[in-house]
Amino acid sequence: MASDDGRLGRPGPAPLRSDAGAVTGAPPSQPVAREARLRPEFAAKYVGIEPGVWFSAAGLAEKLITRLLREGVSDEELPQRVLDPTHFEFRGGEGAATRSTSPRQ
Repeated sequence: MASDDGRLGRPGPAPLRSDAGAVTGAPPSQPVAREARLRPEFAAKYVGIEPGVWFSAAGLAEKLITRLLREGVSDEELPQRVLDPTHFEFRGGEGAATRSTSPRQ
């Protein structure tokens, strides 16, 4: 039998917002795709992005790039990393546990 929101079977955790690639069904301990969440102390710099909520990193980066381009930032002026690791926390993604921040030799 379908619930009011269209889900079948037993109710699970309530889905999060779907804008900006909010993660809606992945278990918190086993994210499949790379995820990012805004640190609360930087919320004022990212209006419209709820701090503390895990989002798809790719979806969030796309949203921020679109915002920067609409504000008149040229392609050449775009930052190399749109999701600043001092402003965002990250988890998951294939190979995330084995990635190194040092250059390969």
